[in-house]
Amino acid sequence: MMEAPPPPTSLDHRVPAEERHRIERVARYVARDRDGDLAEAMLLRLLKITRNGRRWGFLAHDHPLHPYYLQQKVSEQCRILRPHPAGVPDR
Repeated sequence: MMEAPPPPTSLDHRVPAEERHRIERVARYVARDRDGDLAEAMLLRLLKITRNGRRWGFLAHDHPLHPYYLQQKVSEQCRILRPHPAGVPDR
């Protein structure tokens, strides 16, 4: 049986679907990486080099979607650390 998606948060309704999907993927990648801080730093460096704010802007602390990114990253970290009942595989 698959785990139900988390309930919508106050920030979910303000984030466009395409942007939400991108932010969730990056947050999942950073949360699962052994050295997530380094991965996040590399992505921030990529943002500065490419100046692709439309794609990576949410990584910047002053971006309006940065709180949503942080929320997703912490949520994924908690999901990873939460103990799983016996017999239920991790996604």
